Amino acid sequence: MPTEVFGAGGIATEPSYRPQGFRFLWYALGGSLPERNRTWVLHDTTCRTWLLRHFARTMLIIVPVLVLYLAFLPTSLPIRLLTGLTFSGGVFLFSLVNILVDSDRRAVRAGYPSGLVADLRSTRSNDHHRLANYQRRERIAHRRSRRSGRA
Repeated sequence: MPTEVFGAGGIATEPSYRPQGFRFLWYALGGSLPERNRTWVLHDTTCRTWLLRHFARTMLIIVPVLVLYLAFLPTSLPIRLLTGLTFSGGVFLFSLVNILVDSDRRAVRAGYPSGLVADLRSTRSNDHHRLANYQRRERIAHRRSRRSGRA
């Protein structure tokens, strides 16, 4: 299994296949995906919206349990609502605390070495900051040249 799936410029060198239907639901609930989807798993754990994806997967687990709890517990509604929201908040907080471990675990199960996800996100973040700094310097230089041309 190759561990490097991105070539020059961060372009994927292997095709990426998003899981469909039941496999996607299985992945969202914490299951593994077949070899065919390994590049997509790396994309899922390193893309710009990886945090939102993680919390969407967490909500996919929390919301049905909360709805069942609110619908079928025989106590009064205020007590059900308070305990249900407290439990859901605790699970959500647990998910937040373990977000880095969970994303790394998903990539390891897809066949990537431990720590690759964090390294890719760090590299992309550094590249983004360098580009933003370069663009900011270019804008400042352009403004200075316009001002010196008027004077």
